[in-house]
Amino acid sequence: MDSITHAFAASLPLLAIGSVSLVPFAVLGAIVPDIDILFEVMPKNNPSDYIFIHGGITHSFAGVVGISITAFIMIGGLSRLPVVQEKFPVCISYGIFFAILGGAVLHIFLDYLAYPGIPLLYPFSTGKYTAGILHGPSLFLLIMSSIFLSLFILNKTDRAHIRIYLAIFVCFILFHAGLKLYVTLQTGGEAVPGINPLRWLIIQEDDSEYIILEYHLIHGVSDKKIFEKYINISAEEAGMYRNVPEIQRLRYHSYITTVEKDLSGITFRDPLRESRRIMYPRNYVRYCVNFSG
Repeated sequence: MDSITHAFAASLPLLAIGSVSLVPFAVLGAIVPDIDILFEVMPKNNPSDYIFIHGGITHSFAGVVGISITAFIMIGGLSRLPVVQEKFPVCISYGIFFAILGGAVLHIFLDYLAYPGIPLLYPFSTGKYTAGILHGPSLFLLIMSSIFLSLFILNKTDRAHIRIYLAIFVCFILFHAGLKLYVTLQTGGEAVPGINPLRWLIIQEDDSEYIILEYHLIHGVSDKKIFEKYINISAEEAGMYRNVPEIQRLRYHSYITTVEKDLSGITFRDPLRESRRIMYPRNYVRYCVNFSG
């Protein structure tokens, strides 16, 4: 989800109850989980740090609690500085902390709606969770949030406008959830939405292969592709490499993973991202274990 929608959505509950003074702190909480964009270099230098990526550690329940506490402590420290007290007098209270935390929790809830998902239960699990009803940031929500945010800045909003925004937002989410349910029932696979709400990518699988369908709500299935999970290698042998950091990083970013062995080595890849059927995440689409000698 885009930062403007995160910020505006976090502001709404406080605006609705008249706690305008807490809005800046809710906005801070709503955008601070995306501080993980500063961590991008870490998994490049050390594959074991693959959780330190955008949509990674700061998008877990433990992560948002940690960054909320950190932000609250920093605000408390800054508020003691004379220059800050003079220009931005702040009375530190638990309300500020819960506004930050509420904004951060709302952030990961909104990101949970979209692919490729977020590691909600880290550090207990690095598995990603998603409702899978959105393909990613929504242009519609960005435009709508920008309009309402502009009205708010110009002091042109009231509670009626807040109710209108909430109604549109909820209807938008329910509409896409309904589409997801319909496509899933029609195809029997994992339905991955695209930018066009009429076009979906369907992932079906069994023990030996993935079946990838391109599905259109009006025209039905338009393309079918089969990817073998294991080529010239057994699942048991491939499993011997599961703890290799580069492969853990690859699997974390991937929708599906196939393994192929030849004379030069063993190649792990995500064929959906490698073939650009899915564009995001862009990095770590394959890794080769080369045989020495």
